[in-house]
Amino acid sequence: MKNRIIAITTIVIFIAIGTFFVIKFDLLSKIENKIYLQKIKSETLAEINEKYPDKPELITETFTDKDGKEVAIKMRKIVVMDENTGQEVLMYEDIEESEIVDIKSYKGKIETITENKILFIVDKEFKKSKFGAGSYNFEDVRDYKIIYDLENYNLDFDESAGYFVCDYINLDFKDLESIEDLKNIVGKDVRLQDSKFKDYYTGEEYKVLSFFTV
Repeated sequence: MKNRIIAITTIVIFIAIGTFFVIKFDLLSKIENKIYLQKIKSETLAEINEKYPDKPELITETFTDKDGKEVAIKMRKIVVMDENTGQEVLMYEDIEESEIVDIKSYKGKIETITENKILFIVDKEFKKSKFGAGSYNFEDVRDYKIIYDLENYNLDFDESAGYFVCDYINLDFKDLESIEDLKNIVGKDVRLQDSKFKDYYTGEEYKVLSFFTV
């Protein structure tokens, strides 16, 4: 179960960050993007197969969701870095990816964190330029506030279900267990990515709130 949680987290972060950079630099059309990502995945898989030739490339696992329904998930092998040991770990990730519902990006500062709420001051917004079809950048805006109420986020892993959907908050690519982990960046310049996805298997929507200091 722990391995599956880590795999889901890895996919969520990859999609959120990867999508941001594809949009930001306008590198590819939708079709070209799929071809490019498939090429990267093929090259990565070839490297993994060379390191772990005795492990199957694909496996299928069945989980039970919160409603008692079985969810059959086809997975491919990947290698991730264990945060505790710094060693490579062989794992399996879902082949099917979540649907991107919405992604918003801002630059600014966290002003306060109180009563489970994050008060974020927006200084710049990420948007498409009016002057060119292929130009994307952060634009200066009149400062305004956004309040993220963590009461509206389901951050709890459902240990009673084998397959579940929940929200995520992360800082510099690492998932956070508590809002307290953000207090050391209060007042500092950060980039905030506010994303929403739809789970491939259940159709449930979930949110990812990502902060970047890098």
